[in-house]
Amino acid sequence: MNGLKRSRLIEILESIKSLDVAVIGDYALDVYWYADMTLSELSRETPHYTRPIIRETYSPGASGNICCNVKDLGVRKVFAVTVLGRDWRGQILMDKLREKGVLLNHVITSSERVTSTYIKPILCGFDSQQEDSRLDFINYHPLSEDLESRILSEIQAAVSSVDVLIIEDQMTQNGIITDNIREVLIKTAEENPEKVFIADSRRNIGLFKNMVLKPNKMEAVKAIDQSRDPSTVTEEEIIEIGRELQKRAKRPVYITLSSEGALLITESGFEKIPAVRTEPPIDPVGAGDTFIAAAGASLAAGATPLEAGIIANLAASVVIKKLNITGTASPREILGRFDEVSRGDEWP
Repeated sequence: MNGLKRSRLIEILESIKSLDVAVIGDYALDVYWYADMTLSELSRETPHYTRPIIRETYSPGASGNICCNVKDLGVRKVFAVTVLGRDWRGQILMDKLREKGVLLNHVITSSERVTSTYIKPILCGFDSQQEDSRLDFINYHPLSEDLESRILSEIQAAVSSVDVLIIEDQMTQNGIITDNIREVLIKTAEENPEKVFIADSRRNIGLFKNMVLKPNKMEAVKAIDQSRDPSTVTEEEIIEIGRELQKRAKRPVYITLSSEGALLITESGFEKIPAVRTEPPIDPVGAGDTFIAAAGASLAAGATPLEAGIIANLAASVVIKKLNITGTASPREILGRFDEVSRGDEWP
């Protein structure tokens, strides 16, 4: 595998064990409620059939999933930094994070906020199932000045005790990463060049500076030209877009390209990091979270940007084979995938 030897991969994965990581941003709870429609009865109060829930599952989503990915990479400590609602969903989310070993020292709970939650009802029949309309709990109001001030204090406290800061600006509106918080993070990254700051953002990736960026193709294109259709952008154009983002950020930029792998842009040039060939069936949900977790941890463990990108691609190729769950990739799985690629034809 060009750019990464097995001995070097083992060295980086071993070094990751000594890292402390903070994940700053929008946390969510992912919920699946399974209804056995063979048990359904017509309601006596309404002309509708009931949804008899026979099973329910809960897992951390958004920044919470990044925490799980970082933890399963084997790092020493993972700190969650966010604001959650003081509600039953927030309690479940914190319980799930604790179960994974995520530290909640820097988590604020408030009755002013709603814990973002995405509930997917799954209707089950005799031999089939289908997803019903999703039920969402989201915040309809911006973060208050008081909560913004409190989370800024928690961010500053976390910075002093970690090696890596992963910023996940997930929500398109009313999220944790306000304009003021983003500017403070930019300044903090500039003041702490020895630490790895890496950011992902649905809508504002072009505004982050002094830190590594990890947009997907759509996010990268929209950061430069909101009117442009990402599907019409050529490879040469996406390289130029990456160069512009790198110029703004002054740090490496990874543009993930789904089945085409990733594009790495640094001050000295660019590298196309091929995707690891993975036979279907696959499930790409959560692969971006795995990529940013693996890339950030690898960079802090001493990997070059190219090595970190290859490791992140390997980790993502592990996760997309885990169907119907938001999976993670362990060091053993990443090493195993490397071995499969090295002796087979999965690597272009």
